[in-house]
Amino acid sequence: MSQQPNWIIPFQWLIVITFCSITIIPLGYAIHRLSSVTDLTILEALSNFFADDDTIRALEFTLIEASVSTLFTLLFGLPVAWYLGRHKWKNIRTIRALLSVPFVTPSIVVAMGFLMLIDPDGILDSIGIDLRLETGIIGDLAAVTGWSNPGHFIALIAAHVWFNLSLVMRFIEPTLSTMNQTWEEQLRFLPAGRTVFGRVRNLWLPILGPAALCAACLCFIFSFSSFALIKWLTPNQDNLETLMAKSGGSAGIYGYRIDTSEVVLATSVVQLLILSLAIILTARIQKKHSSIHSIVTENSQYKSTIMPKFTAKIVIYSAMIYSILPLILVAIASFRIRDPSNGTHSYSITAWEEAWSGNYSTTGIPDALLNSLTYCLITLVIALPVGYVIASCITRLESENKKNMAKLVEFTTMVPLALSAVMIGLGILIGLLKWAPSLFSWMLIPALPHIIITTPFVIRIMLPALRSLEPEYYEQAKMLGLSPIKAWWHGKISVLRAPIVVSAALTMAFSLGEFGASWILVRSGSWDSLSVLVDQLMGQPKFNPLIQPMAMASATTLMILTFVLFVIAEKFRHSDEGSGF
Repeated sequence: MSQQPNWIIPFQWLIVITFCSITIIPLGYAIHRLSSVTDLTILEALSNFFADDDTIRALEFTLIEASVSTLFTLLFGLPVAWYLGRHKWKNIRTIRALLSVPFVTPSIVVAMGFLMLIDPDGILDSIGIDLRLETGIIGDLAAVTGWSNPGHFIALIAAHVWFNLSLVMRFIEPTLSTMNQTWEEQLRFLPAGRTVFGRVRNLWLPILGPAALCAACLCFIFSFSSFALIKWLTPNQDNLETLMAKSGGSAGIYGYRIDTSEVVLATSVVQLLILSLAIILTARIQKKHSSIHSIVTENSQYKSTIMPKFTAKIVIYSAMIYSILPLILVAIASFRIRDPSNGTHSYSITAWEEAWSGNYSTTGIPDALLNSLTYCLITLVIALPVGYVIASCITRLESENKKNMAKLVEFTTMVPLALSAVMIGLGILIGLLKWAPSLFSWMLIPALPHIIITTPFVIRIMLPALRSLEPEYYEQAKMLGLSPIKAWWHGKISVLRAPIVVSAALTMAFSLGEFGASWILVRSGSWDSLSVLVDQLMGQPKFNPLIQPMAMASATTLMILTFVLFVIAEKFRHSDEGSGF
């Protein structure tokens, strides 16, 4: 291990402790305040939670929609990953990029895209599938089964599958694309591999099983903590996120609406426990997946020469169409204006002009865009170096053979992944703003949850790069007589340019699209971001035919910004990385 300057180690620990503090302390203070307001202990609040029909229904719906979403994401994602990894495709980077777009698309844009897909005048309605008003076949399904709002639930699952599809692809496809396919041929000559079941059991399950389980855990986490999609696609049903959000505005105030404080206290604890278990399980499975993937890639680095057949083309091209269709519908809907007198539609840029000027909303697109970019740049300036320092601390501890300490630092800095955006927003709102009301006038407060949410992604991207970094580069730079700063720049940063650019682009994209925490905090002030502006416009009555196209114009602006950043990230991603993170 190269000699570190004396100040590096204390500085790394300062960053680690500070980040963990701004993540955990507001949440801890919020729980303490809610407990004080309700005069309940956490155990008493949990007891009341499981005795209340509304909270039980929210928990049941959350578990059901997350589990069903995970199941169908695997059912649809596995064939996509299989055919993508097992065949030689022309323009493979373009295909991967299109299939990966959903993962970085802001959730509010996803919600708008599927609203347009299930719109009464939309594509599905034209073929007799009315998921929005639930007439026709869907209405008959509800009548026969007694299922309440089946169309809304189906739309939600379809949106979750769309959003999480790239997770399955990104975990499974890299292993398949680098694995030597002669292994299967060799197994066919052995007794254990002469049947399809035998090959699945002895080859594919051990190799792909951990990757599929890891993707399933993450799909469950993202679906479990879904907010924007639940809010807009299943408005008649609450999950834990929407239940907390609806109660959060009046929570934590002494002597006022004690019931809402009790709901937020119990619900946040229940969600934290479930997500923490899911994160711990994911970490264990991912460790096993990483070791298997390393063995496969180190011993193979195989490049497929099998050209895709008809079935493979149908699966991949269908997935590509599915991945961009909701986004195209959002863009088209921004120009499509309904004539209330006869129900016909025309196309014009009127809605864009109104949204740009800020009519019918508290903020126009330019101001909302400026706010979003401000939060985005602040997040980038802080989250990127903080994530790099924390990742460097973890790799240093691993190189010093302090494995347990490295695991502890990695786990504690991954805590935000176990906290939903709404929980983080409520923690800051109750834990900080109620403690220091003067912060209500500080417009930069919404950037804080963005930093908390995006930093773990920087750590996850930088860790593999730092672990594979050859220390000789830095040592040689020092031997050339370069100053410590120049040696660090030329021996480390220049080599890490690609993962740094990817981290920066994805940090900005996730910040631009963050909705849950922003919805909690920004609605308490006057600094609407683009995602909040979309929600604000769509929440207005639709008597004015320009309201929905204006919301779609705002969503399209956000979508274009995010897409540009994603293209930058993909450009710097090494082609040999496959679809991996």
